Amino acid sequence: MPPTRLRVVLWSAMSGLLLTFAWPSIGGFTPLVFVAWLPVLHAERLHEQRTAERRRAFYPYTLVAFFLWNALCTYWFYLVSEPIATKVLSVGFPVIGNTLLMGIPWWLRRAVKHRLGDRWADAALVFFWIAGERLHHAWDLQWPWLSLGNAFGTRPSWVQWYEITGMLGGSLWVLLVNMLLNRVISTWSVDLKRARRLASVTVLVLLLPLCASLWRYGSYPMTKKGGGVEVVVVQPNVDPYTEKFSGDGVKQLERMLALAETAITDQTRVVVFPETALQEGVGRSVIRLRAFQEAHPEAALLLGMSSERWFHGSDSLPAAARPIRNTPYWYESYNAALWMPVQGDIESYHKSKLVAGVELMPFESVLGALGDFSIDMGGTTGSLGQQEERSVLRDGSSGLAIIPAICYESVFSEHIAAHVRNGGELIAVMTNDGWWSDSPGYKQHLAFSSLRAIETRRDVVRSANTGISCIVDQRGDIHQRTEWWVPAAFAARVYPNTGLTFYALYGDLLGRAAVIVAGLLIAAVLLARFRKRGQ
Repeated sequence: MPPTRLRVVLWSAMSGLLLTFAWPSIGGFTPLVFVAWLPVLHAERLHEQRTAERRRAFYPYTLVAFFLWNALCTYWFYLVSEPIATKVLSVGFPVIGNTLLMGIPWWLRRAVKHRLGDRWADAALVFFWIAGERLHHAWDLQWPWLSLGNAFGTRPSWVQWYEITGMLGGSLWVLLVNMLLNRVISTWSVDLKRARRLASVTVLVLLLPLCASLWRYGSYPMTKKGGGVEVVVVQPNVDPYTEKFSGDGVKQLERMLALAETAITDQTRVVVFPETALQEGVGRSVIRLRAFQEAHPEAALLLGMSSERWFHGSDSLPAAARPIRNTPYWYESYNAALWMPVQGDIESYHKSKLVAGVELMPFESVLGALGDFSIDMGGTTGSLGQQEERSVLRDGSSGLAIIPAICYESVFSEHIAAHVRNGGELIAVMTNDGWWSDSPGYKQHLAFSSLRAIETRRDVVRSANTGISCIVDQRGDIHQRTEWWVPAAFAARVYPNTGLTFYALYGDLLGRAAVIVAGLLIAAVLLARFRKRGQ
């Protein structure tokens, strides 16, 4: 009796559950990620038994696994305090969209299998998946949150070799182990000798990277020359719904400065405040901040802020520009950072990686008229402007060269690496994770900072409005973490690094190679199809 459709669905669903249980701050049992794909691969075998006489697509069954994984790991989108319709949109769009995209590598794998043969199918799936993750980092609907390599965010000692491969190296590791285990299972009853050889290879693929990472973790030099630099991190705990954007900005700034005063010393060289610390009246705020600096003349200040740039109607206008009613002027809004060095000019940095649907209307150059439909899920509505240059904020007095990473930007490996190549020695993450309440969202976001620290071997100073604020060292370990939803400030010593890791120097070579190979495989499938038609 052939397998039932329900049986295929249940096996596929099991993969979604295993991925969920493996994910940081959801299940957290990371080893499950190495077997999470086995059920859906078994579901594919059952599907082929069901449809042996009439070939049918397996793509819909893969969506069961990916929908569960996306929905259960990012359900916290729904916790945004907005009307029900907005809640449904905020969780439905990324979950359903990402689910459909994750199924594409499986659909392409089936095409390779039918046109080029079984021996290419497993390798093709690996290349297509890595290529998909790479491309999902670099378009208007970018959402790399569920890239497989992020599963190790809470296990930094396992992936110290991210300094060579970047996060996609973890995705490759997961895929290789799963595909090899699947081969062992499928050949065990057919060719026991070959299955045992494959099992030995699988053990090596699993353990060699792990052992190398543990050795690197234990031997990485943590003591740096010069004694490091003292920083102060401020967590003001301003409610993003009831205070942040409707309260008195001057009073909020005073609260932040009062917290900073409790931790600052004569040795402090920079004070870091969270995303959108400054909301309105930035000019007045700068005057107050200058007075604070006069009391602490050795301390540079880094604050998140909301800012605008005005244009005359005759100027060349960016796609995100909006008109000011009854005037010839237009403006562009930014999620930005204000840098006030001890020595040097005041600078601003504009967030480069924007959240689709919250800060960015996707493909606005084509769909600009729909910009008003962007949802409000982060303090802004409509598309914001963005900065192309991966700039570094420098202080001529202390010599500090800081990489500003505003919220979502800290999820992007190559984005941070580009700042490092431009001379960044220390990463400062400014974020406001209070929109989704006490949920796995802010915990996952925190975990990803550990991966950026390993990839670049840069300390991370993390200031989060409602938590978690902390220091992440160059091995990816978290120190001095604050509590969630409490005001706090603390001083810490960090160690700027000028060295370049292989990943920081060369970027995402693995992802680029996967895109090229995936393109060649697609071309080979199309060529085989045309040849068959021509016969």
